[in-house]
This record gives sequence, C-alpha cells and structure tokens, in this order.
Amino acid sequence: MNKHVEKEYKMLVNKEQFDKLCSLYENLNFITQTNTYYDTVNGDIQKKKGAMRIRERNGRFLFTLKMRQENLDGLCECECEVSENSIHALQSEEIVQLLHEYQIEAAIIPLTTLVTKRAVVETENAELCFDISTYGNHTDYEIEYEYKQPHDELSVFQKLLSHVQLVYEKNCTSKIQRALQAVEE
Repeated sequence: MNKHVEKEYKMLVNKEQFDKLCSLYENLNFITQTNTYYDTVNGDIQKKKGAMRIRERNGRFLFTLKMRQENLDGLCECECEVSENSIHALQSEEIVQLLHEYQIEAAIIPLTTLVTKRAVVETENAELCFDISTYGNHTDYEIEYEYKQPHDELSVFQKLLSHVQLVYEKNCTSKIQRALQAVEE
C-alpha cells in the first residue's frame, strides 16, 4: 500500500478561465477517469471527513482512501492497485486491514460516480491538474496544484491564476462532496 500526504490548492473556475489557463500549456492530453466513491452503510468514512474511491483510468483500477489526521498538514492518502471496480475488490486483505486501522468495519456500499477528463502538467515541485468533471447534470472546471515538496507553492499557484485575473480562495468542496450533492438535487 502506497501512503503519502496529499497537499494541494484547488479552485473552481468558469469554462472561459479554464480554457485560457489550458492555453498556457502546449499539447495538454486529457485522459478520462471514472471515480466510483464508496462508504459504509453508516457513512463512517464521511463522518471522519474522509473519502474512498476506486478510479478507473486506461483499463487500470486504483483504490484510494483519503483520511484527515490531526498531526498532518494535508490528507493521508493510501493507494493500491485493484483488479476491478467493485465491492469485491475492497475485500482484499490489504484494504480490509487498512479500513480496520481507521475503525471502518461496517458493510461497504457504492455512493456515486464522477467522470473527470484530466490533463496533468508535471513541474519540478508539483503536479498541475486541469479537470473537467461531470456528475449528474453538472459539469465543473477545476485547477489543482498538488505540491510534492515544500516551496513557495501558494505564490506559484497565485501567479498561474493571475493570468485570468483570479486570486486563490478556497471556493470548492471535494469532488465526492460535489457529486453527492448533485445526487441529492
């Protein structure tokens, strides 16, 4: 199981701003990924402000559990490849042990699915993601700046956003929260 701390800035933008930011980079390659989100029947993962998903991209499946931890500046992200997108895949010994560590014991159910077209720009210090996400009847445009090592990350992100006269402000919830909200509408 791969474990790391996810540290990122992200911001929803409109389509015009998104297109302009994309135009700053040559040959962006958008790849479709489908995220199916899961939780227990009791919503235990959401109660702990976490999220669990299986992401399908290019015929491969990646399990991810993101959980907040008080001593971390960011989310603890645990990942491993699985053979399929199903509840059965979540019953592997490695995943069951991980869920046990977080006291997640109840039966697992699928919650919702979200499709994202993502282009990634790798930099020395970070990964810049351009996401077009569709869930329910909604489509949104999001810019994520996930930094791999400490640097002046907020200034770098601000400089990017300045191309569309934006200043960073936290203006969006997580993708799972947006997708679940769309289901409720």
